[in-house]
Amino acid sequence: MKALSGYAEWFWLMAKNYKDVENRNWPLSRGFTLAQLPARIYLHASKTGASRDEIDFIHKALNDYQWNEFCEVEWDKLRGHIFAEITVYGDVLELDSPWFFGEHGFLVGEGKFINPPIPYRGQLGFFPVDDKLLYVRG
Repeated sequence: MKALSGYAEWFWLMAKNYKDVENRNWPLSRGFTLAQLPARIYLHASKTGASRDEIDFIHKALNDYQWNEFCEVEWDKLRGHIFAEITVYGDVLELDSPWFFGEHGFLVGEGKFINPPIPYRGQLGFFPVDDKLLYVRG
């Protein structure tokens, strides 16, 4: 299965099914053909966190319950780990969603957390992950 790396804060929102689109400045066709969609992917949290402005945006977009959940997350336990899976359905250039503000939006859903998160080295773009490495523990 393939993975995508990004800020834990944004990816957590997708894993919780609060955020319905992943913004990128490149098309989904860099990782998938239309025939391969929908596709399940892993979410990898980069080691750096979202900016203060991004956190402020997230705060405004969430309701009180969602924001309280967001504030309770131990972000350092997610960074540098694969921690969730989502389904990618397609690529859009326009979308009526408060979460869409990129050149390309990958439509996503069916988020599911992986517990415990699995340490893994991220890469740019979509990258392959050997599923056996994720589920074989020594």
